Amino acid sequence: MGFDPSVIATIARREISSYLGKPAGYVFLTLFIAATGAGAFLQEGFFARNLADMALLNQVMPGILMLFVPAVTMNVWAEERRRGTDELLLTMPVRDVEVVLGKYLGALGVFTAALAFSVAHVLVLERLGDPDIGLMVSTYLGYWLVGMAFVAIGLLGSMLSSNATIAFILGAVGCAGLVFAGTEPWASGIVGAALISGLAALVWVTARGDTEGAGYAAAGGAALGLLVWLTDSWSGFEDTFAKLGVDAHFYGFGEGVLRLGDVVFFFAITAVVLYLCTFLIGRRHW
Repeated sequence: MGFDPSVIATIARREISSYLGKPAGYVFLTLFIAATGAGAFLQEGFFARNLADMALLNQVMPGILMLFVPAVTMNVWAEERRRGTDELLLTMPVRDVEVVLGKYLGALGVFTAALAFSVAHVLVLERLGDPDIGLMVSTYLGYWLVGMAFVAIGLLGSMLSSNATIAFILGAVGCAGLVFAGTEPWASGIVGAALISGLAALVWVTARGDTEGAGYAAAGGAALGLLVWLTDSWSGFEDTFAKLGVDAHFYGFGEGVLRLGDVVFFFAITAVVLYLCTFLIGRRHW
C-alpha cells in the first residue's frame, strides 16, 4: 500500500516545531553538545595521543545516544496519549504508516539537528591539528546511523506508555540492549531472552487480535529464552544475539571503513522496529 509524502512531511514538521518550540528542546541540544564535547576532549589521554580524531568519543558515543535519543522520543507518542489527541490523529484520513513515518522523521530531524551542531567539535580539531575530513565524514555517518536506529526504538517505547518517564526508560532499556549486546556474554544472553519474550507477545497478540494475556505470553517467552540460555540447549545462543550489538557495526565507521553490511544492519533494525510501531497502531483499530 502506498503513502502520501506530503502527509508524512506535515506530521514531521509538526513534531519538529513542537520540540524546538519549547525551551526543553534547546536544553537537549545544549546538553548533547556538552556531553559529546566532554567525551571527545575531556577524557584522559586526548592530548597525550596527539591525534586529531574522534576515537575517544567513539568509545562513549553509543552510551551517550542510549540516553539522549530516548529523551527526544519519549514525548512523541506518550504526550499524545496523555492528552488524548492520539485518538483524533488516528481518526483522520491518514494511513498508519504515514503517521509512524511522520513522527519518526520528525524525531530523527531533531536528532540530526543536534548532531549537526556537534560538528563544532570538528572545528575544534581543526584548531588543534589536521583531522582527516574523510574520517570525520565516516565517523559522523556512523553516529547518524546509530541514532537512526535508536530513534525508532525510542519511538516504540513512547508508544507503549502514556507516561513520558516510563517511555524514556523503555526506550533507554531498548537502546541499552543494542549497546551492551556483544560486550559481555551475559548481556547477549539477556538480550536474546528479551527478544524471545517480545516475539512471544507479538505472536500472541497477532493470533488473538487483542492484548489480553499478552503479558503472560511475554513472561513465558522470557522464561523459555532464559531456560535455553542457562541450560545451553542452543549452542551459540550468546554468539547469535551478540551480533545485534551496535559496537561491532559502528567500529568500522570510526576507522574510516564503510561496509555495506554495517549500513544494512542499522537500516534493518530501523525497518523492523518501525514495522512493529505500525502494527501496534493498527491493533488500536481492531
